[in-house]
Amino acid sequence: MKNSNAKFTRRSFIGKQADDLGNLISIQIKPIYDSLGIIVPVKSCSIIHQLKQSKQASLADLAKLLNQSHQLVNQKLPRLLKLNLINKKNDINDKRRKIFYLTAKGMQQAALLEKHSLSQVYDNLSQELGADLYQVLSSAISQLKQKNLLSRFEEVHNK
Repeated sequence: MKNSNAKFTRRSFIGKQADDLGNLISIQIKPIYDSLGIIVPVKSCSIIHQLKQSKQASLADLAKLLNQSHQLVNQKLPRLLKLNLINKKNDINDKRRKIFYLTAKGMQQAALLEKHSLSQVYDNLSQELGADLYQVLSSAISQLKQKNLLSRFEEVHNK
């Protein structure tokens, strides 16, 4: 009986495991960044990378490019502004719309992030696991977007 309960617990809380993985990675990256002089908040690195590529972007552009909600991206911007990593200006075509771009300090931090990429570290972890971690997570996200958990739940419980 205990084994079925353990299976229930393990299998029913995959979202918690994914969240725990994200939090553990964030915690373990922090000392690496500290040693390299990287001040970009771990969970905001994608914004810095995107602004380096795009040169400038609105909140809506960033949300779309990063495949994140407007609200989530918007929550991260004030800290990046306070750290003087990004700046904002009014869109010349729409005064309500703000355009974000990297400051000189932000460009320097983006260069540090690029120079000290964790790609090989994650590749090594994937090899240890015997699965491409990025691909597994991306595939899971893609599959859930194609068919949500409610549909999957109904298939299982309405047989």
